[in-house]
Amino acid sequence: MPPPLWIQNNMPTLLRPSLLLLTSIYHFFMTILEVIFIERKPWLLFNLTKLRYKSFARLWTKNGEEMSIEMPGPLTELLSTCKGVVLDIGPGSGEILSRFNADQITAMYGAEPAEDLHAGLIRNAQRTGFREKYHALLCGGEPESLIPALYRSGILQISGRAGLASDGVFDEICCVRVLCGVPHPQETINGLYSLLKPGGRMVICEHVANPWRTEGRFLARLMQILYTLLGWPFFMGGCELNRHTVDHLREAGAWDKIDLKYYGPQDSIPFVVGELVKTGGKSYAEVLKE
Repeated sequence: MPPPLWIQNNMPTLLRPSLLLLTSIYHFFMTILEVIFIERKPWLLFNLTKLRYKSFARLWTKNGEEMSIEMPGPLTELLSTCKGVVLDIGPGSGEILSRFNADQITAMYGAEPAEDLHAGLIRNAQRTGFREKYHALLCGGEPESLIPALYRSGILQISGRAGLASDGVFDEICCVRVLCGVPHPQETINGLYSLLKPGGRMVICEHVANPWRTEGRFLARLMQILYTLLGWPFFMGGCELNRHTVDHLREAGAWDKIDLKYYGPQDSIPFVVGELVKTGGKSYAEVLKE
């Protein structure tokens, strides 16, 4: 006898994240074994932050490409229209670089804190045609990590194309499945807003807290809480399921355009996808369109 229709329609989407959680737990313990018996660096076990980065990098190296095949909403279209000087926060090993048009981009800076992912990131940047236009930065998206890395790269001092961070540096900033893991989301998004030129665009694809009060559902919100209690943030590289990213984006500053939409709002991991345009004059990317 088949299960009730409600279970058939709902449980797969509610329980699907459990497979990813179990996979991440497996990679965490495999990372411990590799550190002890292959790398022979048992002292790394006392550096929990580095160990978690290595574990998440292992997970992403093995599964990142498969996890990036299908992306929600119009993300591919949004990324394909990026122009000018672009900042990509948390590119991982570069699985989504193929969705950009490298010919339209003057320079791209990828801020990735997991050192073990940089080799794959650079390979994918070469494969997708970015070559010397791509600059991989070993840093996170939070200001205390990102700003020094940008300074060292020279982007904050290039005459006519940059300046101080507070003046705006980038024509486009892309955040794809990354704001869930930054330590201080409002502070980080405020910092990204300041790095965006007036008239610049921010492209967003982030999973967020289930909007159960509006178009989501309460059971999915409960499942998010359950996965969190089972260790989702710890095993998934600091990723949190209960972020109110849309609110943080709205509060970051003045926007001429906010076009964000929920995708899979009744799932345990709903996404918000869209774009925001900073109030001000035309950015370099907009000038190119004319």
